[in-house]
Amino acid sequence: MPMDRFEGMQLFVSVAENQSFAAAARRHTLSPARVTRAIAALEAHVGARLLHRTTRAVRLTDAGASYLVHCKRILAEIDRDVIALGDMRQDFNGLER
Repeated sequence: MPMDRFEGMQLFVSVAENQSFAAAARRHTLSPARVTRAIAALEAHVGARLLHRTTRAVRLTDAGASYLVHCKRILAEIDRDVIALGDMRQDFNGLER
């Protein structure tokens, strides 16, 4: 998975949870424009509108609600894998001594 898609998934989850592009941008120390571009690229990739945007609110579309579940699962699996690899590295380093 290209890093930009991974980042897009992380940002999509953040926007969905915060219901705000600006809040997601602050959380990830990015510009709101960068978050907007990442979400637009993600929507283009999946071929569906994920978020309804108005000047006052950001809401998930039906497709967005479904995709959010998948993104959270995928990101959680990646986190578990990173932890497992870290544990394996510690075990390996302990054998070298």
